Amino acid sequence: MVTTVFVATIGDQANFEDCMTRLKCQSLRCDIEIVDHVAPMSAAFQQMIDRCRTPFYVQVDEDMILFPEAIERLQIMLEQSAPDTAIICAPLWDCDVQRPIQGLKIYRHEIVKQFPYRDLMICEIDQLRRIEAAGYKVVQLPVDGPHCLGEHGKHYTPESIFKRWQRSFQKHLQKGRMPWVAPYPQWLLDRYVETRDPRHLYALLGAIAGIAGAPAADKEQDWRVPNEALERIQRFFPVSHASVNGDCEIETEST
Repeated sequence: MVTTVFVATIGDQANFEDCMTRLKCQSLRCDIEIVDHVAPMSAAFQQMIDRCRTPFYVQVDEDMILFPEAIERLQIMLEQSAPDTAIICAPLWDCDVQRPIQGLKIYRHEIVKQFPYRDLMICEIDQLRRIEAAGYKVVQLPVDGPHCLGEHGKHYTPESIFKRWQRSFQKHLQKGRMPWVAPYPQWLLDRYVETRDPRHLYALLGAIAGIAGAPAADKEQDWRVPNEALERIQRFFPVSHASVNGDCEIETEST
């Protein structure tokens, strides 16, 4: 085996089942290992480095749904790259914002094991900067090219989409990352007005929480820590889940 696929999960059943179904249909046979309920996120990523026994490994989050040839294409690209190429990152189609985003990553283990993750808000960017500063290459394939290798975020719940947008704006405002999100608050508002989907409401409220809330600690996400902003929102906008697939509606009180 040349490549190991590591799947990070915190128990999102709908995403995880879809993710694993697609991985089992990959055109390239490879080992699949689960990183189960490890926190914070930097520790989950570090487990992939520590457990890897193959020349390459691919980091897959449970909300990534890969096309059948995705792993094979990544392995071929890294095999054909210069030996000092540490990482190749390919885009995925984001089902929430309807645009391609970065990304699905394949790593050359011999290089990246020299750069352990640190518990910072942008732990992956921090690692990339250290890798490049040491003279290694990180290749980010263009999002507008022919390299989209799957889908991202197909099964959001109100809770998970709130956290997604809250964290995105925290990273953007505190670290100057994710500049593509800057015009999205108005888009999120317009989308909710049009659809009245509670998930779209929670996406908007997550963005507002990230913009107007207190700055988050400079640490990676830890699913074990309660999200106080989300808990307050849920008290005022309780959601009734109608199915496992995430159909839901805002609960209202009769007068």
